[in-house]
Amino acid sequence: MMRRYIPIETKKETGRVYLGEIIYIEKQLRKAILVTKTRHITMYCGMEEIKQYTDERFLDCHRSYLFNMDKILRMADQCIYMERGYCVNLGQESFRRGRKQFRNYLQGKKDG
Repeated sequence: MMRRYIPIETKKETGRVYLGEIIYIEKQLRKAILVTKTRHITMYCGMEEIKQYTDERFLDCHRSYLFNMDKILRMADQCIYMERGYCVNLGQESFRRGRKQFRNYLQGKKDG
């Protein structure tokens, strides 16, 4: 199976980041920030452009974030707790929607 990735194009770098390395992606104005275990990569692009490279493991419950569900440790108190100590607070509706998607993802992984 071919490993999927997001192509990276910045002023200083051209390359790729494999989906399995990404903890989450955050959109800030015109920038997308890919957060991995070892670094933060900032690119000028829209979230829709990023989404075309992601797969079913990415939780899309908020317009400014994509979370790699394989890196989520737990969801509680309207916060998503991820590997490396990252925590992102969400609004009530985004959290509720995300928690439902995460629960379904975990149940699907258990069966598969």
